[in-house]
Amino acid sequence: TAPARRRITTMADSVTDNDRQPLDTTLTVVSPENIAFQFRLAGPASRAMAFVLDAIVIGTAGAALLFATGLLGQLAHAVLGPMLVALFFIWWGYGAACEVFANGRTAGKAALGLRVVSETGLSINPAQAILRNLLRVVDVAPPFFPGVVSMAFTRRLQRLGDLAVGTVVVLDRARQPPRPPRVDAAAELVPSGFQADPQLVAALAAYVGRRGELSQARRQELAGIAAARLCAAWGTAEPIDADALICGVYERAIAAESEDG
Repeated sequence: TAPARRRITTMADSVTDNDRQPLDTTLTVVSPENIAFQFRLAGPASRAMAFVLDAIVIGTAGAALLFATGLLGQLAHAVLGPMLVALFFIWWGYGAACEVFANGRTAGKAALGLRVVSETGLSINPAQAILRNLLRVVDVAPPFFPGVVSMAFTRRLQRLGDLAVGTVVVLDRARQPPRPPRVDAAAELVPSGFQADPQLVAALAAYVGRRGELSQARRQELAGIAAARLCAAWGTAEPIDADALICGVYERAIAAESEDG
């Protein structure tokens, strides 16, 4: 409908305006459904702590490998080649492998509640993970530590490796997904065959996680943008309580994820 299109246009304009603002600690992304949601950017302190934890993991794994090789005595030379390959992978491949197979998390990032994502909000891909980890040697090069300088002067707190591949490090909401209020009546308005894609689930989670901080009027305003778009796609009338509908959609989405898991 025309009002829905106007609301969506207004939202897109506001996101564009946000992109022109100076440094802050959020990344605003618009999903294919024209729903805006935000990631909280990770700061230098938490990223440095995660790096230290990962360095401890790498050092421990390397030391354990060298110790095991030393136990072989005279046979150690026979496994020297594979050992060097393993050490190379531990040093250069640990971060990339973790970020590919653990959805953007290394052990250090997981411990600090951080995750690497693309600037579009999507999960990091293998090429991004490999290149950003190879460029870490440049980011931590003394005496100027270019990665730290880059984070200080980029709006999204990106080191050189992030800038090269288009990634950001964010706080990981997936560890504790927000729970919506009970909205059984609104959930019944959601078509039975509807399946939310990951970006929409992330957008809904961002809204549900913050709705407690919003006034009732503000909830209806924000939820109305998403509700108009969803109802237009379903071919149904917009509900009186848009906030309840959005919570119902999110409840249905996380229930479906639990069943699939």
